Amino acid sequence: MNKSSLLWVACLAASSALAQSGPSEEPRSFFADRRAHRAGDVFTVLVTEASSVSAAAQTTTNKTDSAQVSVLDKTGTVKPLSATIGSNSGGGGDIERSDKLVANLTVTVLNVDDRGNLIVHGEQDIQVNNERQRIRLDGIVRAEDIGPDNTIPSSRVGSARIEFTGKGILARKQSPGLINRILSFLWE
Repeated sequence: MNKSSLLWVACLAASSALAQSGPSEEPRSFFADRRAHRAGDVFTVLVTEASSVSAAAQTTTNKTDSAQVSVLDKTGTVKPLSATIGSNSGGGGDIERSDKLVANLTVTVLNVDDRGNLIVHGEQDIQVNNERQRIRLDGIVRAEDIGPDNTIPSSRVGSARIEFTGKGILARKQSPGLINRILSFLWE
């Protein structure tokens, strides 16, 4: 066989394989766009989220009361008396916290809305040394925001709900104790 015959046989085999891709799928060419665009498709969300909270409060109160009274003594002389009462108090506090989450999470297109936006959901469970971590993402994605490598940054996910939870020894050690939780409940 010559080169052109071999090329023709290879193209025929490839088109036959694409045509047998299943009744629910339409055959795609080698040059088709493989980005997610319909229910059931999957793509990867590059989760890069950072949050930082800082708050400071200072409170100062001053109160001064004074009174003057005149007293008549036994000799009939008027003697002025005065009293001053004052109180000062002050307090303050600072809160500072920062968090960062970096992960790659593959999500599935659950539905496509009337405007062509993709409703997506994805979960990932990771267990290492009796520590279990779960990442969950729900949101809305515009199909045109998905890159040619079938990825999208988390900043482009609309109405994003990203949860990162953990269970295990480390998670228990980071939570406050019973007495602290009771006192915190009473002070709120």
